[in-house]
Amino acid sequence: MTSRSSMGKKGCPAPVAQPEQPGDDEFLARIRAKLPAKSQRTVEILDRVKSVYVTCGRDVALNDTLDRFLELILTSKRGRRDDGRIYFITGESGAGKTAAVEKLLADCAVLQPERKSYGLSGPVVSVSLKGPCTLNTLGEMILEKAGYPIVQKIGPSQLWKSLPDRLGHREILLVHVDETQNMLKHTEKDRDRKDLANALKGAMNHKDWPVSFIMSGLPQTNDLARLDEQFERRGFMQHLPDIDMENDNERKLVLNIIRKMSIAAEIDCGSILESDIPDRIAHAAKYRYGRTTQVVLAALQDAIRSNATTLHRDHFSRAYLSHSHARGYDEMNPFAINDWKALAPGSFLLDGGET
Repeated sequence: MTSRSSMGKKGCPAPVAQPEQPGDDEFLARIRAKLPAKSQRTVEILDRVKSVYVTCGRDVALNDTLDRFLELILTSKRGRRDDGRIYFITGESGAGKTAAVEKLLADCAVLQPERKSYGLSGPVVSVSLKGPCTLNTLGEMILEKAGYPIVQKIGPSQLWKSLPDRLGHREILLVHVDETQNMLKHTEKDRDRKDLANALKGAMNHKDWPVSFIMSGLPQTNDLARLDEQFERRGFMQHLPDIDMENDNERKLVLNIIRKMSIAAEIDCGSILESDIPDRIAHAAKYRYGRTTQVVLAALQDAIRSNATTLHRDHFSRAYLSHSHARGYDEMNPFAINDWKALAPGSFLLDGGET
């Protein structure tokens, strides 16, 4: 039997004091010191480049919706906090969802952690589903992030019934689930999807500690919103669309990405900005924000390694070879040919049957 001194409010086991995770700076420094001097210099510059985040209209929309979302989940009704809400943030692979949501949460003053008796804790926890996930596994991941190590397996019904009280003991009112589409892969049967909907709804409707959710992932994440009318009524929706290079503002976004990342690398990109390379970059990136930054990063890496002070088309062409199967297939490299618009957007990958 658990002693009273080890019990939290409502009879929940008290959270375990979690030691703050040490950073990996020391480890990385040791490993990086073994790299050749050329690679060490490249990594140091890429550190600066990868720290660049170019804000755009979608960030403004995400922040505005988060403000509205928080206003409702912090509103009281007849002396108690109102029921929870659910915020769906979706986009195609490479749209930059993870980075956008991380910045969204990091920039929100309301959601910043505070130091408690048991360590650093904040009103939000984030979990990322790296593969197919069951309802029970999701609940365990949330509790572990909240500071409750799983020492005994319990069924999903009991776990989710106790989850709001446990989160309440840690003053956690918001759960962010990234790559939510992986949750749906194990809930294809109607009964399983109903169980998932009921678990989330039960946490949102909890009388003493309603829990709210941010669910980010691929567009099929929206299937979750269709499981229950309460999700539709209490849901917030934000889709991160592909880049439209015909739109002046979105074209300027691509130019800003190139410019700011190049400035961080101390490499001149003026001639690139005045050419059709930004259009080729967007095409190679499948017109996705996140992939666009990766294409630019790869080209800058090539430029840094060759000690270039100016960014050129050849840097993009060579970098594309390393991230596709275009080596030996110049006609499939959007940075090597004139008729690049005829190529399919994205990286050129050989079919499994080709040799």
